[in-house]
Amino acid sequence: DVVSSAFDSAGQRCSALRLLVVQDDVAERLLAMLEGAVRELRVGDPRALATDVGPVIDADAQAGIARHVQAMQAKGRRVWRPEPDAAATVRGHFVAPTVIELQSVAELGREVFGPVLHVLRYAREDLAATLEQVNATGYGLTQGVHTRIDETVAQVVAASRAGNLYVNRNIVGAVVGVQPFGGEGLSGTGPKAG
Repeated sequence: DVVSSAFDSAGQRCSALRLLVVQDDVAERLLAMLEGAVRELRVGDPRALATDVGPVIDADAQAGIARHVQAMQAKGRRVWRPEPDAAATVRGHFVAPTVIELQSVAELGREVFGPVLHVLRYAREDLAATLEQVNATGYGLTQGVHTRIDETVAQVVAASRAGNLYVNRNIVGAVVGVQPFGGEGLSGTGPKAG
């Protein structure tokens, strides 16, 4: 669900996963699995069935993403991504799926529209404060939670300031015009399409 939410459509869906908040007890194992899954993604021509991640929309988008990744590296953040196959990315504006580990939600600053996933670890006892930090970004289109604990689902649902909240599934599946879909804050005006 993380990989498809972050990297399908080269991360250029409005509902794409931009920030993955992971409880620190499971972070190492989850991030190792995520890194392995990301390394298996194929970047290239989206007309080829074997391609998982196509190009971003244009050269400006590609350059903006590159500047963001470089700025995060300059801050000392851990950045990892597979090397794209040069032959598969000859024509187009390609960005390898990228994972950046943050120290705070505030570091994100703005939405990065492309195949870039930011990861933040949190301590279980800090969940409420972490949810407030997420809400403070002002963005509120989609939010998801994966847990087997009903109380955690209830806590996230109660704190969420997002138009669409998904539980134990990916966050990029709504069919606009068919299913209710809309956001809050910087992500919409309130009314939902569908």
